[in-house]
Order: sequence, then structure tokens, then C-alpha cells
Amino acid sequence: MPAAANSPRNYLTFEQISIEHGLSQSIVYCILQDQKGFLWFGTEDGLNKFDGYNFTILRHDPHQANSLSYNEIRAMYEDSSGALWIGTFFGGLNKYDPAKQRFTNYRNIPGNPQSLSHNNVRVIYEDKSGNLWIGTDDGLNKFDRTKEGFTRFQHDADTPNSLSDNVVNAIYQDRTGILWIGTNGGLNALLLGASDASPTFQHYRHDPGDRRSLSNDNVTAIYEARAGALWIGTQNGLNQLISAAGAQASHAFVRYQNDLRHSNSLSHNDIRALFEDKDGTLWIGTNGGGLNLLDRERKTFTRFQNNPHEPASISYNQIYVICEDRSGIIWLGTYGGGVNKVVNRQKPFALYQPDPNNPNSLPQEIVWALYEDENGILWIGTHGGGLTRFDHKKNQYTHFQHDPNNLNSLSNNIVRLIYPARGDPHVLWIGTHGGGLNRFDLKSGKFTRYLHDPNDPTSISHNELRSIYQDLSGALWIGTNGGGLNKLSLNANAASPPKFTRYQHDPNNPTSLSNDFVRAIYEDPHEAGQVLWIATQGGGLNKFDRRTETFTHYRADATLPNSLNNDYILCLHADQAGLFWLGTWGGGLNKFDREKGVLAYYTIREGLPSNEIYGMLEDGSGNLWISSNHGLSRFNPAAEVFKNYSVEDGLQSNEFNGGAFFKSKNGEMFFGGIHGFNAFYPQDIKDNPHVPPVVITGFSKFNKDVRLETSITAAQQLKLSYKDYVFSFEFAALDFTAPMKNQYAYKMDGLDQDWIYTDAKKRFATFTTLAPGNYRFRVKGSNNDGLWNEIGTSLAIAIHPPVWRTEWFQILSALLLLGLIYFGFRQRVKHVRMKAELRAAHEAQMSIMPQDDPHIEGFDISGICLPANEVGGDFFDYLWLDEAQTKFGIVIGDVSGKAMQAAMTAVMASGMIYAKTDEGLPVKEVMTRLNRPMYSKIKRDMFTALCFIALDIKTKMLTFTNAGLIEPLLKSGNAAIPLEAAGTTHPLGLVRDNVYQERTMQLKSGDVLILVTDGIIEEFNRAKEFYGENRLRKLIQAMNTAALSAQAIRDQIITEVKRFSGMTAQDDDMTVIVIKVI
Repeated sequence: MPAAANSPRNYLTFEQISIEHGLSQSIVYCILQDQKGFLWFGTEDGLNKFDGYNFTILRHDPHQANSLSYNEIRAMYEDSSGALWIGTFFGGLNKYDPAKQRFTNYRNIPGNPQSLSHNNVRVIYEDKSGNLWIGTDDGLNKFDRTKEGFTRFQHDADTPNSLSDNVVNAIYQDRTGILWIGTNGGLNALLLGASDASPTFQHYRHDPGDRRSLSNDNVTAIYEARAGALWIGTQNGLNQLISAAGAQASHAFVRYQNDLRHSNSLSHNDIRALFEDKDGTLWIGTNGGGLNLLDRERKTFTRFQNNPHEPASISYNQIYVICEDRSGIIWLGTYGGGVNKVVNRQKPFALYQPDPNNPNSLPQEIVWALYEDENGILWIGTHGGGLTRFDHKKNQYTHFQHDPNNLNSLSNNIVRLIYPARGDPHVLWIGTHGGGLNRFDLKSGKFTRYLHDPNDPTSISHNELRSIYQDLSGALWIGTNGGGLNKLSLNANAASPPKFTRYQHDPNNPTSLSNDFVRAIYEDPHEAGQVLWIATQGGGLNKFDRRTETFTHYRADATLPNSLNNDYILCLHADQAGLFWLGTWGGGLNKFDREKGVLAYYTIREGLPSNEIYGMLEDGSGNLWISSNHGLSRFNPAAEVFKNYSVEDGLQSNEFNGGAFFKSKNGEMFFGGIHGFNAFYPQDIKDNPHVPPVVITGFSKFNKDVRLETSITAAQQLKLSYKDYVFSFEFAALDFTAPMKNQYAYKMDGLDQDWIYTDAKKRFATFTTLAPGNYRFRVKGSNNDGLWNEIGTSLAIAIHPPVWRTEWFQILSALLLLGLIYFGFRQRVKHVRMKAELRAAHEAQMSIMPQDDPHIEGFDISGICLPANEVGGDFFDYLWLDEAQTKFGIVIGDVSGKAMQAAMTAVMASGMIYAKTDEGLPVKEVMTRLNRPMYSKIKRDMFTALCFIALDIKTKMLTFTNAGLIEPLLKSGNAAIPLEAAGTTHPLGLVRDNVYQERTMQLKSGDVLILVTDGIIEEFNRAKEFYGENRLRKLIQAMNTAALSAQAIRDQIITEVKRFSGMTAQDDDMTVIVIKVI
């Protein structure tokens, strides 16, 4: 927990981004957000570009001339033209062009005074005139972009007005135009506009005898606040410059340094980063003391430091850079702890959690009850930690727990309820889980216990309590977890033992309580205190008439209009208009009118994050704040709109707890759950106003990333070939508040009529087989609160047609048509020749397939191929895989396309399989080696689906690899099960570098393996219904395969498929192989 938990600024929590999330290295020296909206992190191992989801890492490549000069990044700056300037550790200065994705390197060249003065670049800055200034280990440099040269400003011991020291750490130009330079030898002021030949530097140094001088000469950071104050960070404290106008005027410094006597002093004197946020708060990063926030009016600091037991604390106490992005998120770069993101500034949900090493904190994570008394003291009931008193102002926790040796201690450490005694501010009623009811006297600190006594019918009916209410007459009503409702009439006669009146469910009495699990009690102000409303867990809602002591039930009944939709009610709230809102376990929210019944239901379908509701509070604007099993929701009843919040917004967890909700007299709300509790003021929870820029972040063809000459983010047009028939775009909305809650929509003009909506998990769009032509890809996105960038971004796409679809080719074709008519006779001759060639192709195709079934010991195997046309693309074959004939191979394939080309490809594939198996390779290796030559030898619009099986004759082990063919069916017993392949199943020749895997399984006697091509599955009838895999599976399951031979099973499959298709012509080749284990 922060040191002073009553300050809104102390509610900061931090999200850590490390190498586990993709960051290249844990030391982060610099951070910036570029003009496009990307975040850049400079580390000791490369430059990182971040889109909220993925990191793109740029490093030095010795084989690439235009790569980064060195991987250790010490400084970054984006100039007004959008170029990124990168300062490296002894690697010089780099200019990066994001569009062309190229680096230009500037280094020190010995003997060249117009080169960079030193290769260790510490700081980069662009002044208001567009001049680029570079601080190095050997002076200050001014870069002339036109001449590509540097002017050096260095320390000269003989020139009093030269730079005070050559190690330059910080550069900043104030609003008056003065350029301030921080060095290892003090602070320098340079009035710009003077000649570069004779610049005058005004020096400000530490004077041990002058408290108004700079606190230390090692100046590490400079920042001018919006109010005009200039802040100077040194290695020995923070300084505020107090000065008259002008660089030559007298100056004085106010020092802020660490004071061990005061916890609200600066935490550490070594300052590394200064930043003022949009709210005017000064943030100070230290080299060992964590983060400090300065309250300028009180001149006090709030510290945020690493706590290894608190995941939401800063990851490391050495903070080297602070950056605010355009949405208002603060980013911290640490020396060893990666990047930290401040996550809850827009939605200040204060988070209270236990610290195992600090007794002055919550004693336990699970919170069941919350109550703030009239003195502002917060009382917290926990699961196993007892009752806790929390003083906000003093940040002091006091714990009250069960002591088995003290009868005046708390009866049980599971505290479910805290309720104030009406008329007595010094008494609290405490309901426990297992320890009954406790009366807590705040003055004496003593607890009086009221426990269930099975021998005393006037004792409390159950020791597990779920609700307490004190009515206007002073009677205390207690709802139990299985013991019904109890009334305790309080009287002034302390000598009289307390007596409880029980109201319980009686199955023989329809006017009794409907259920003994009582979760909420409400006294109806419209009934003069004579009516109580009782919410039960499993028995719906009850109206209790105290005059007749009868209960009227309101239950869930699907046959009755206006009835509840769920009987499990965990909370009840009466709003300002007098309507009841019932939070149920499973039915969401029910809107209930006392006279009319339920008026409306609100569930996940209407926008609730969960149908399991734990608690409800109403704010001053009439909104309901609802805790659930999946986050917190703000509901506007008038507009019927839900706004949902999750752990990404700073909640203790997405899971809250029943009973753990309370609203204080000043409007602060408290909700508890399984990881502590949150406190917040509803009016402070504002939606994110940042409209995110939307960018295209990636482009791929055939699922492989493609690097373009111009970055896809900067590209205006993309030219593709008709051969690029599978391509994809990836995109991002650059709001980093909660990137996984950002939403997206895309469309392809020229193809899509409507927007296609998606979420952050599917930030990509894939297009296949687009016709040649001109298109425009559009994408838009929202931030985490649903604020859309409706303009988004777009990219023009031109898909060039094949040559035969171009205009000039069509004109030429028309001319050639005349020639074709002239040569008609010759075409007739060619036709006759083509028939002969087709006949030869048919003979070649059929020649590669077995003419007879094989005779293999232990197996009965039969196969057949029925081409749809004279020639086709199906084929199968049998072959021995070793000389000893212990392994038998079966190949079944389907080449895409028809006619001669498919047949010839089938012949080629068969021959290549024989060649590969002769090498004695495993099945998976044969397929992998076969893929690449297939890729290079066949056209891109063709591929071969192929399944290769190896049978071990002795062991009956089956090994197979499937490249895109219909999954084999294995009938074992009475079940027919598809066999899923291992690894990738891309057809052969589709993707160049596929590596195939194989699957091995044991066969047993009676097993039947069925292999088919898609001609079986895709055969259709007159109703255009496909035969389908499901019909085939049912056929095999119903078939008495034990009594049939493999050939008989094969023939029944063919016969059944032909029967199904009726008179419909066969549309595709049909191939069936049956393998039966004898």
C-alpha cells in the first residue's frame, strides 16, 4: 500500500512489461511515442517498437549496411519531420526513417571537426527553430541537416564562457528561448541566436557555502513546468530555479533533498528523470529510490517503490525515464525492471490488498464486509483475518481476531457482516460464518457473542449469518445461511437474556418463509414499518407482513408474466424512485415493482458482464454500480446502458464477493472481492476520451510475413498479382490503456458491403481468391471504453490480372479468332490428336494404380479408383518400404484439377514417392522431402492431397502422415472414429517449407481402416446435398464389417454412395481403400 492512502494520487498501480511480454531487454533508458502513435523503448539490447500487443525489435545486423549501428540505446528523439534519432553507447548517432525502415549512421571521424564529437551519445533535442542538438561524452553538437555536418561546442579552460564540462547529460529549451545544458560540471544556459563561432554559456555550479546554489554539479535532468518553473535534477537532489528574466540575470535554487527524518521528503537524491503530467503533477524518477510525486503546495513527496510482495508496485527502484503518451498513460523505464505502465489514472479505483511483510495492512485477501462509520473509520470483514479497523488519515490498521482464551474476543475470524447499531455510534453488530452474532462495544473493545444453542429455541437459529437489519422500532433482524430469519428485540434490561424469534420455512405452510437462506432484508418505508422484504438464495423474494406474520412469495415461474427469472437473490436495492433491483445468481438483474412484479430483466445479453451479481450501490446521478463474478458495472437505468470495468481498469479482481459493498456518507463506494477491495468516487470514474490512431501493422501472403520496401504502416497502395490469392493484414488501435478491450471493424471496398467487427484477439483480416481489380482495405478501431476512430486508416490495393485477362490480350484474342476460323481444319486435326493424348494419359494414370488387391499376411486389403472423366487426379498405390518386406506402404492421393494436367501430376507424384521410399526414410521424412519438388514443379493453383500409410506386418503398428486428404476412418469395435493427423496437414506443393509429422498407433484384430478421397464425401444428390463424412461414418458403424471381406466393404461403400446420388452424374473421382486386420 502507498504510504498515505487518503490521497487520490496514492491510488496508482503499475503494470510491468518485461522480456516475458516481448521486450528485448530489462534496462530501458528512453521512451517516446511517435507521430503515428507507436511507442518506442530504447534498451541495452535493441530498439523496441510497441503497438500494444507485439514488439518489433530492431538491432544491429553486421550484414545489413542500413541497420542500427549498436544495440545499446541511450537516447531517442523524434524530430518535426517524423524521423527518429537514436543515440547509442559508443555507436554514434542514428537517424531512422520509419517509412523506408532504414538507419543512417553518424560517427566521430578522427581528424574531421565536422563529424560527431564523440560516439557515446547521451541526449538528443530539437529546439524551436528545428536545430538538432546532441549531447555526448565530449561536448555539445549542433547538427546541420543541409550540410550533414556537426558544429561542436566544447569546454575550453582558457575561455570562461565556453561549455562548463564536456559530458552533456541533459538539454532543454525554455519558453524564453534559452537552451539549458546539464553537464557533469554544472548547469549551462545558452542564449540561441548568437553566432556559433563565439557562443556564450552562462554557468551555474554548486557552491558548498551557498544553500541557494545548485545542489550538485552532476546535472542529470531538466524540465520546465507549465507554470514556468525550471526544475533541475542532479545526483544530489532536486532543484527549482528561481530567477529574474534573462539568462544573465541573478539566479537562485531551491533544493529538495532526502531527509531520513521525514517520510514525505524526496526518497533518493540521485535524480534521473523529470516530467510534468497533464494535471500539472511533477513526477521524479530516482536512481534507487523509486518514483516520487511532488505536492508543490505542501512541498511534500509521495513515494512509490518496489514491493516484491505487491505485484502492482513498481518493478524496480531505478527509474531512468518518464513519458506520458497522448492518452494520458504514464510510462516508466527502469534500470533492470523493464517498463512500468501506470494503469489507473483515468479510472482511480483505489486498491487495498494485504502485504504479508507489513502487519499494518489488510490481514487477508478475501473481503466479505465493508462499513465506514461516522468518524470516517473503515471497518473490514475478512475471510480468516477477522475484523479490521482502518484509519484513512493515519494509514493505520487495527485487527480484531478470535482468541480462544478470551470470551470477549471475536467469536470467529470469518466476518461476513458489519452493521451499525441504530442510535448508538459506539456499537457495531458483527455477523460471522460459524461464530454467530457479535455485539462489538467500540469503547471497551469487547465482543458479546450470540450463538446457536440446539437446546434453546430462543437462541439464534444458525451460526452462519448473511444479512443484518435494524428496523425503525429498534428490532434487529438477522438472515442466516440455512436457519431462516431471526428477530432480536433489544431492550434496556441487560439482565434479561436475549431472545430470538425464528421465522423459518415450513413446507406445510404456504405463508411461511419460502427459503431458509436469507441474503438481504429491507424495510418498506411506504408501509409504515409494517412490511419487510426478504431476499433468499433459492426461494425468491418474500414480502413479510409483520401484523399477520405471514410471507407472500415472489418466485421464478416461466409460465407467469412479470415473475422473477431466478430464485437465487444475493442482493436487493431500492432506488430513489422506489423500484426494487434484485441481483441474482444466474439470472442477472431483475427490475421489480411492488405492485406489478418484474418489469424487466437485464442479463449478459443486455450488456451485463456476468449473470451472477453480488452487490449494488446507487450513486448521486441514479446510476447503479453492480459487482459481479466478472467485474464491476455501471448501469444507467434511464438509458438502459451498462459500462463494464475489469481488472485491467484497476479492480482487485474480476471476481467480487457477496455482501462486500458499501457507500459512505460522502459518496465514496467500496467493493470487496477475492484479492482485497476497491474504493472510488463514482464521479471520478471517467471514460477514456482518447480517440486512438488506427494503423496497419503487418502484411502477409500465404501466412508468411512480407517485408515491403515501404513500411505497411506508411504505404498508400499495395500492388499484388492474381497469384497472391491468400493475403492478410494485421492492425492495431494505438490506445494503450487496456489494449485487449479495444474493438475493431474492417471491410474491403469492392468486396464487402458491411463492416466486419472483431476484437483484440482477432486483429487481422484474411482474403482469399480476390478477383483482379482495384480495392481499398479499411479498418477502424476503438479504445478500451468504446470510443471509435470512425475514420480509421485505409490502403489501396491493385490486384493485377493474368495476361489473358488484360485488355490488350483480349483485343489480340479477338484478332486471333479470325485466324482460328481460318485454321479450323487444322484445329480438327489437333482435336483428334488431343483425344489420342487423353487416351494415353488415361492409360498412364491407370498404369500407376494396382490392378489387383495385394496379399499381405495378417491383412485383407482392397482398393478401387473410379475416375469421373476420361482422365482425373485421384490415384493410389501399394509398395514395400523395405527389402525385408516387413513394412507395407499404402498411398492414396487427389490432385486438384481435372483432365490431362491432373493425371500427369498424379503420375509424377507416384513416381516421386517410389524414388523417396527407395531411400529407406520414415513416412514423415518422405512427405517432407516430397513437398519441396512438388512445390517447384506444379503450378501455384494446383496441389496434391495425399495420405501415406505404413503397416508393420509383424506388430500391426500403423504409422501415417496426412497432407490434406479426408481423415481416415478407423472402425474398432462398434465405433468409427476419424484419425486426426499430427502436425501440419497442408497439401503437398502448397507451402514450400512444410515439415510433416507422423502418427503411430496400434491396430488389433478386427479393426477396419477406410481411406477415401473427397469424391466420396462430396458426391451430391438431386437436392444438392453432399453425401458427407457423417453419412460415411454412420454407414461404416452400421455395417457388419466382421463378416465382410475388405472388397465387400469397399463395394458396399461405392454402392451406397451411388444409390445416394441417384441419376446425378459423377462429378469427381472416387477412390476407396479398405484395410482389414485379420
